[in-house]
Amino acid sequence: MQKLLFIISKGLERAGGATRAMQFAAIVAEEGHPVEVFLIDDAIHWAQIGMAEGIRATTGESLKDMLDKLIAKKCLIHVCKACADKRLIGPDELIEGSKISSAVDLAKMLIDPNFKVLTF
Repeated sequence: MQKLLFIISKGLERAGGATRAMQFAAIVAEEGHPVEVFLIDDAIHWAQIGMAEGIRATTGESLKDMLDKLIAKKCLIHVCKACADKRLIGPDELIEGSKISSAVDLAKMLIDPNFKVLTF
């Protein structure tokens, strides 16, 4: 079964779009498909403990609920190392199910034929 990789770059200024991307990832994961999420740029804040609280799409979906669904399905949430370093965010500040990953890790997934890549 093909894995889906959701690359999300939308941070606080585009929280609705980030929530929608997480919603699509959660729906696919709940359907039983393997999903990984890679947060880059300002989207890395969604993996910080407490940052997704209270964030909703214009249609009402909660970013925290979507993250919880992904975590429940054991979907790995990658956090860009360079992006985290620039923002002084360390692994102890991240939610369960997330890990700091490098650009090399992302590049390997991008060229892996087993991944279908979606960007938001």
